[in-house]
Amino acid sequence: MKRTQTRKPMSMDLEHIRMLHNEAIEQLDLMYTTLEAAEHASDTTRDSLDDISINHWDAYLDVIHLISMHDEDMSASMKKYTMLIGEAQDNLGERQIGLHRVFLIYLLLALLRRHHRMEHIFGLRGSPMSDYFQESLTMEREHIAHLITISQKLM
Repeated sequence: MKRTQTRKPMSMDLEHIRMLHNEAIEQLDLMYTTLEAAEHASDTTRDSLDDISINHWDAYLDVIHLISMHDEDMSASMKKYTMLIGEAQDNLGERQIGLHRVFLIYLLLALLRRHHRMEHIFGLRGSPMSDYFQESLTMEREHIAHLITISQKLM
């Protein structure tokens, strides 16, 4: 009788995951600031701020890639929404934020709130509500993946 191999569950270093979510928050905060400044700027200043925003987005995607490497559920959520990080970064042509700037700002705020929530939940240990938080983490991962996909399509 042939034995099927079962996949061994990956253990997560919760402090490391929290640190990665903190870095994601930092990158999104920086991008939010430059997008908001670009909204009030004109001509070349606006273009320069948009370029800086795109650089912060790329750094954010790198952090999401690292999170996905350590969190299988996040990786599965990213695949579910067909957002392959490496593929997205390879297919970059000329990107412009232009008309979608205000919408992107709102999407960034939503992503910031999700990462803050993930960081908070990973900081909780031994809670009597652990089942609820596990379900909540699944929902947050899917929402983050969905928001990233929408944002990536706008740029």
